[in-house]
Amino acid sequence: MNSQALAASAAEPPTPEAADAGRSSERASVDLAEIVRWAALFAAKAATIGFGIDALLHGDSRRFAGKAMRLRAIGYLGTLFVVPLAWRLLPNRGRYPRGLDTAVTIPLLLDAAGNGLGIYEDAHVDDVVHIANAAIVSGVAGALLAPRVDERWHAALVATSLAITAEAVWEIMEYTAWRMGATGMGLTYADTMDDIIDSTLGAIVGGLFTLVRVPHSREDRKRVGWRS
Repeated sequence: MNSQALAASAAEPPTPEAADAGRSSERASVDLAEIVRWAALFAAKAATIGFGIDALLHGDSRRFAGKAMRLRAIGYLGTLFVVPLAWRLLPNRGRYPRGLDTAVTIPLLLDAAGNGLGIYEDAHVDDVVHIANAAIVSGVAGALLAPRVDERWHAALVATSLAITAEAVWEIMEYTAWRMGATGMGLTYADTMDDIIDSTLGAIVGGLFTLVRVPHSREDRKRVGWRS
């Protein structure tokens, strides 16, 4: 076959059968990716529930000493259902915010697993949890504020500030509990500063996410809404 015949053969459009096969392969890849993402979310929730039940049943054990694990377990189990319930109650729900649900679930799993396995301090799980929680608070606040402000950086700045303020309030609550007699909290100046620095970094990450993720135009932000 000469070069002209080869070029003509390459230029021929694909047959309908080949096109259908390509589309089917693409859909199968997308479906598999969706299944994997949903499975990962359900597995994370199931593991968090398991660690939460463990904490409820064995809250008085030595590995949970001074950590108020039964109260934390109730927090784990309740927070897991915040996103599903909020989405269910919205009048115009649209698609399910799986990314947000995953972002809320992962820090809960890290906290529950870190305490349940006794590696919370040794593996620096505390640092990861503080960064992730602050990033989530900042990112969600930014998404909620973005349709209501003139510029994206306004939402990013306010959201970052809110997340840092929330961390400061949390540290004040921990200090208050310690002064009221709570034991086993391991509060030190270094620990407090580490938590504040971690949360500040997370808040900045969430603010940058708002700058990058939400649409530039305010009209587009209003149209897309908080899921932007």
